[in-house]
Amino acid sequence: MASDDTKKEPEVLPFRRHVTVQQPGIVGAQWWNDGLSAMGSPVNRRGALKALLVVGGTVAVGGIGIASQIKSSEPDYDIEMLDTLETQRSQGWNFGAPDESLSFTGQVPVSHEETSLHKFATEMSPKQDRLKPFYQATLFQALAGTVPSTIPSAVALRAAVKPVLTPAMDTAFRQGQALARLFEESEEVTRATVVMVDLPGPEAVAFAAGLSRSFEPVFTFDNWPHPRGLVPAHLTLGAALYYRPLLERTARRRSTSAPPVLVLDRNRLLPYTKPQTQFDNRYLARLPPAARLTEMGFKHVLYVAPGDGPLQELDDINEDFVSYREARLDVKSVAASDFQPAPSEPSLVEDVVTTPYTSDVLPELQRRPFYFGGSPVSHSSFWMLYPWLRGATAPAMAAVPNPLPPKTAGGHRYEPQRRATMFSLPPSSASGAPRPKPTGFAKVQVKVAAANRQILGFAYGSYSSWNRAPTAHSSSSSGYSSYGG
Repeated sequence: MASDDTKKEPEVLPFRRHVTVQQPGIVGAQWWNDGLSAMGSPVNRRGALKALLVVGGTVAVGGIGIASQIKSSEPDYDIEMLDTLETQRSQGWNFGAPDESLSFTGQVPVSHEETSLHKFATEMSPKQDRLKPFYQATLFQALAGTVPSTIPSAVALRAAVKPVLTPAMDTAFRQGQALARLFEESEEVTRATVVMVDLPGPEAVAFAAGLSRSFEPVFTFDNWPHPRGLVPAHLTLGAALYYRPLLERTARRRSTSAPPVLVLDRNRLLPYTKPQTQFDNRYLARLPPAARLTEMGFKHVLYVAPGDGPLQELDDINEDFVSYREARLDVKSVAASDFQPAPSEPSLVEDVVTTPYTSDVLPELQRRPFYFGGSPVSHSSFWMLYPWLRGATAPAMAAVPNPLPPKTAGGHRYEPQRRATMFSLPPSSASGAPRPKPTGFAKVQVKVAAANRQILGFAYGSYSSWNRAPTAHSSSSSGYSSYGG
């Protein structure tokens, strides 16, 4: 029998495992379960608890180290404003939006030869050597992929681009035809006139196509398409594809010394307000210097504007137009909307925009013609408002009863005036010189690696291309010419 002084050791109860945790998402579950079976005594238990504290501290320190390592592995980058076109040339036309598609409206189901599109820039070049310096091949070069890093991008664009025809284009085409009929009345005036068409891109191409039997189109589109492009250059490209067969045919029939029609995209200066969602592919037009036009024998410049607003030239070409006036070139404006069909003439074939006609057959269709002032009577009064005719043709016009149209936009009263714009040059600068671009104009914000200056993607995460392999952003466009392919 034990004495009262004998002290009993407290009963040692082993740990019990009520739950076995083996889910892979719970870190350490297996070593915790295995450790419980070895904790049968107070010593083991105390040792295990000490071990857990040591391991926990190690894990905590290790976690901090890992987090620090992850943080240090994040790219160190800067935000830079790069030239939009140069960035597209080095990174691809759809830089930052490789999974987005172009949006086409007014597409017609006409076939086109996709296999030869890499030669499109050469095909669209003026045939006359004297006009080639005025040609901007940039938009059509997007299909060529002559820079190695953009060849896959160009192939994707050739597959994505489609011929486009819209009601507005069809109207512009017939307005161009109406102006062409006027100039056919005098070969002398035609040879002395430069036409500049400044309409939204697709309509400008269509108007020039309507003029192309008398004037040689000289395209001045100096940007590339983009899925989020502020300027819908892909529609302009689609319009050029649609009129491609017609332009090829009129080039074979046109005089080898035909005057130029310079084709401008009026959308080139659209307001840029949403850098997070818009891609700033704007650009400035480049026009021939006044001295060069006078050397080539031109005396008149006719500026074609839409007619739904002021008939004065856009801001980026104000200095050019003033220099034309100072060089004694007669500069006038005309609204495309001054050319309308006669209300009394029946419609013959007016469903062209819903029927898959190719542009090659458009001139042969029996369709309601357009006239200056909307009437056959007022049509020839154009030359009374624009008195460029000489010789026997002008007096004959006076015999036409009620020759003046009831209403026009009044472009015959237009005269260029110098005005302050964000593109103004110093007074001593000559026409044709590069325009100074305002800060941020035609720029794209990108993330650039601080270590090697490689482009990582767009500055905005939701509109970035970080998943693409970084490429050095050094200029790759030195091989691009101002004209040709």
